[in-house]
Amino acid sequence: MTYEVGSRYPKPGEKVKIVQKKDYASGELTEGIVKDVLTRQEIHPRGHKVRLTNGIIGRVQKFSDQKEEEKPHLEAYTPSEDDLV
Repeated sequence: MTYEVGSRYPKPGEKVKIVQKKDYASGELTEGIVKDVLTRQEIHPRGHKVRLTNGIIGRVQKFSDQKEEEKPHLEAYTPSEDDLV
């Protein structure tokens, strides 16, 4: 099961990856531990706004306990002699 942004309410102490406002265009994520949750709503379509223990504020995009989605491994195609004719 994958995490849909904004569907899981973060709790203080959880390790998350956030996007800071200055990084919205690039999508660069910053990892840290939640100190405060600044969004009151249980579900938020753009991700819950949090303050990390180092003071950085951003919107949660991923939880660190999530498994990364595995991309299908494609083997390199090697043509046989019949294909070369």
